Amino acid sequence: MSDVQSAENKLAIHRIAAIWKIALLCLVSGLLNTLLSHFITGVCGLPLYLDTLFTAAVYFSVGLFPALITAVLLPVFTTFEYTLIMNLPIETALWTYPFALCVIFEVLLIFLFRNKLKPLDTAFRKNPSLYAFINLAPLLMLIAVLDCIMVSVTGGIIDYILTLFSAPKVFYPEDSFKIGLLRNNAPLLASAILSRIPINIVDRFFVVFGGYGVSLVYRKLISK
Repeated sequence: MSDVQSAENKLAIHRIAAIWKIALLCLVSGLLNTLLSHFITGVCGLPLYLDTLFTAAVYFSVGLFPALITAVLLPVFTTFEYTLIMNLPIETALWTYPFALCVIFEVLLIFLFRNKLKPLDTAFRKNPSLYAFINLAPLLMLIAVLDCIMVSVTGGIIDYILTLFSAPKVFYPEDSFKIGLLRNNAPLLASAILSRIPINIVDRFFVVFGGYGVSLVYRKLISK
């Protein structure tokens, strides 16, 4: 075997190993999203979700396509959570699948900032200083704010449509705000959207900044 063929074989093996690492990363991240969300909301009783933090981490570390795969995995793991942990009918879990659109749109939103994000991210990773983070933080904050608006609008529209179809659902933290708005004669669609903003503005901050922090660990694991 020539040196060229040997080098090509090593490169092929390296690429296959990298693909398996990314696939495993997507699978583990999808599971961690569900476990973290269940712990924060179900165990601690906090009005937060954080169910896309590891999806954001996957995007920041390995890119768009793996993040979209992780986004699609969320409702799958949610089905196991609802049926095996919460003992809910599978029909209730299946009605959560449309909300995967919120996660997909979230990933695409971060992707839109890729050109501005890449040089700031590179500078921070080369020199992880406070100054480099101060340059990066405003862009992450902008993404978090826009993400809050986008997820609130998308989730509100989906919730409104499911309500029209009388879909079975569990009680979510934003439902307390929605009931208050409805009692004050706010339209159903507006209530479904506005009730999500107080929760999402905090939730998305943790998702974007926390996801970026986790991605620094992911990138070290992938590079090994």
